[in-house]
Amino acid sequence: MGFLNYVFYFFGVMLIVGGVFGNNLPMFLLGVMISLPPLLERGLRRRERRDSSDDILSLIFDEKEKRVVEALIKSSKPLRLSEIAAITGLSKVTVYRLLKKLTARGTILIFEDNAAKVKRYYVNPKLKELFNLKIE
Repeated sequence: MGFLNYVFYFFGVMLIVGGVFGNNLPMFLLGVMISLPPLLERGLRRRERRDSSDDILSLIFDEKEKRVVEALIKSSKPLRLSEIAAITGLSKVTVYRLLKKLTARGTILIFEDNAAKVKRYYVNPKLKELFNLKIE
């Protein structure tokens, strides 16, 4: 809420309190009319934020982590760090930091290809089933 909305809300509440304790119905109704619009505006903004994060991935991960996990879920094979960076549009350093964090949690597992000396990353199969249900 902006400053002006707080002012209206404050004076509306003051009128409501004055109307209740002074047994003055017009003062009470005027207070409700003044304080209600800022409250409704705040509630609608809060609902919009809640609606935008309906899926389970948004509830568990922040935005960048979600992009990495979604890229790995949608891939049929384990991906290298550079491939994940290309898919998500994030820098390799950021993806590396996020992968370290997600592997520490057990969300992402590492497949080490010793012949090629490359690490490939994939989502924990137990979690992939849950995520697939919510993404599709």
